[in-house]
Amino acid sequence: MHLLANLIDQYLYFLVHLKGLFTHRFARKHYGQWAEDVIIDSLTAGKRAGIYVDVGAYHPFHYSNTYLLYRRGWRGINIDPNPSAIMLFNWHRKRDINLNLGVSDVPGEKKYFLFNHQAFNSFSSAHRGTTLKSRHVRQIGERMILCLPLCNIVARHLPDAQIDVLNVDVEGMGMAVLKTIDWDRMRPSVICIEDDDFDASEEGHGSEIYAYLAERSYRLHARAGHSCIYVRGGPVLQSRV
Repeated sequence: MHLLANLIDQYLYFLVHLKGLFTHRFARKHYGQWAEDVIIDSLTAGKRAGIYVDVGAYHPFHYSNTYLLYRRGWRGINIDPNPSAIMLFNWHRKRDINLNLGVSDVPGEKKYFLFNHQAFNSFSSAHRGTTLKSRHVRQIGERMILCLPLCNIVARHLPDAQIDVLNVDVEGMGMAVLKTIDWDRMRPSVICIEDDDFDASEEGHGSEIYAYLAERSYRLHARAGHSCIYVRGGPVLQSRV
């Protein structure tokens, strides 16, 4: 039953995005859901060959915060626990390293919850409970997915690279991803991360992610939708000719 549900899930995913497969090449202003990619693009403007890591990459161009960079000539790692997503990445993002994985502090398999709207897929039980309260969303299955710390993934696939942009969109588990980074070896110039706890009206913005990144010398540059965009220290990226 679960196998059949998984096959149907992948087929429906392909049909939903079929139009996008043929239209994404035409000019458009942004690909990110809240135009986060435009902000990231402005912060990295002039850098011709950068490196990104996209955790919870979801789709090669639909709601993608790294596709503008890819079109400019960048490359990087796309990580997503959904095999259907990685199939599309392998088709459309051939310069990238596309990995069907999750990110966790301890290597091993974890339960991944699948919904009829795949943007809600998550490893988080708490997120699953919140999602199921929506009358438009229903769970269609579960999978056991291999998870690795982000420091291990980067060390294996881009051991000598300077990571310029880190994008994290993992439905309520962004803090867990950040804690798997080796900050002595990987200090992205720009970090874009989904943070539902962020509240600009509260002291410290009510966000564990904000406090964690501030301790590592990142400052908040912008908030777009549910995403917060941080830059490292002082000046951002300089143009490289």
